[in-house]
Amino acid sequence: MPEGQCAGIVGGGIGGLTAAIALRKAGWDVTVYERASEFTEVGAAVVLFPNALAALDEIGVGPQIRAKSLPYSSGAIRNLRGQNLVTRRIGDLAGGRDLVTIHRADLIEVLVRAIPAECLRTGTRVTGVGCGDHGRGEIITDGDTDRSDVARYDLVVAADGVHSVVRQQIWPDEGTVERTGVSAWRWIIDGPPPDFVGQVWGIRGEFGILPLADNRTYAFAGARRGVESLEHFADWPEPVSQLVANADPARIIVNELLEIRTPKLLTRGKVALIGDAAHAMRPHLGLGAALAIEDAVTLAAYVHDLAGYTKARRRRVQVVQLISRHMSTVVMPASRPLAAVRDVAVRLTPDILALSVFGVINRWRPKPIERR
Repeated sequence: MPEGQCAGIVGGGIGGLTAAIALRKAGWDVTVYERASEFTEVGAAVVLFPNALAALDEIGVGPQIRAKSLPYSSGAIRNLRGQNLVTRRIGDLAGGRDLVTIHRADLIEVLVRAIPAECLRTGTRVTGVGCGDHGRGEIITDGDTDRSDVARYDLVVAADGVHSVVRQQIWPDEGTVERTGVSAWRWIIDGPPPDFVGQVWGIRGEFGILPLADNRTYAFAGARRGVESLEHFADWPEPVSQLVANADPARIIVNELLEIRTPKLLTRGKVALIGDAAHAMRPHLGLGAALAIEDAVTLAAYVHDLAGYTKARRRRVQVVQLISRHMSTVVMPASRPLAAVRDVAVRLTPDILALSVFGVINRWRPKPIERR
C-alpha cells in the first residue's frame, strides 16, 4: 500500500468494524485488533435510524443489514396506566423514512463478512499505544516481546469502548468515565413479540419491547439508583410483568450505564477516537451504535484532515449526549407526582416539537468517502 495509508483499529465492535470497511473504501490498508477470540455480541439489539442506514449505505453494506433486520415504525410510548403518551408512530418521527431493528450479533456478522480475514486479528489484547518514529502511531499487544515487535501505523483508531485503553493513555486528562446511577437489563426472547411493542415510561424506570427478525423479541429495562433488580417491574402492566416473569436469568445482561464527557479534540497526533471510547452516553435515544457508525464513516471521509473529523463530529455528539441526559429525567422520574407532570407535558407536546428533536438525529447524512 502507498505510504500513509495504513491504519490499526483497536476494538472489533460495531464502530471498529465499520471503520475498517470505511477506511478500506478510502484506499487504506487496515488491521483490526480484537481481544475476544471471535467477533460476536450477545443478548442485545439496536434500532438503526435513517442516519445510521445512510452511513451503512455509504460503505456498501446497507442492503445486507436490511436483509438481516426487521422494518420498524409502529412502536408506541405508554405510561403505567396504559395511556399513550406519544401518538405519532416512530416511523413518522423519523420523517417517514425507513428504520430497522437488528440483533447486534447479526449486525456484527454482516460487518465481519465485508472485511478480508487477513485484516482481522482476534484473541489479541492491546496493552499500549503511542506515537513512535516519524510521527506514526504504535500499537503494542500482549504478545509483543520487544520494540521490534511493535506495529506502526499512519493512523490508530480507538474503538475499544467506554474503558478504552487508548483514550486512557493518549487522553489521560480528558474523557473521564462517569457513573450515571442507572442500571440496565437486556435480553433476547426466542419468540414473537406481544401485541404491544414500544416503551413504557414509569416511575424510576422504563421498559422497552422491540420485534426482531426470525421471530425473536428484544426486551430491555432501565432504572434509577436504588432499584436493585427486575422485580421493580413485576407489577407493571402487561405485557411487561409477563416478560419479566418469564425472563431467563442466564440470558440477561446487567450493567450500570456509564457516560464519558467528549474530549475537546477527537484526535491527537495520529490517533482518533470513535464510538463509546469518545462519547459513551445514556441510551434513551437509542443512538449509541448509530453514532459509532457515523463516527467511523466520517473518519474515513476526513482521514487526510483529522482536524476536520473533530469539527464534523464533536458538536453533534455533544448535542445528542445532552438530549439523552435530559431524556433520562423525562423517561424515569423519581416520584409519582413528577411522573404525572411528565405524562401531561409529553401528551401536550406538539408533534412539530417532537419532530424537531428527532430531526437532530435523522437529518444527518455522511460525507462521501473519496479514494486517494
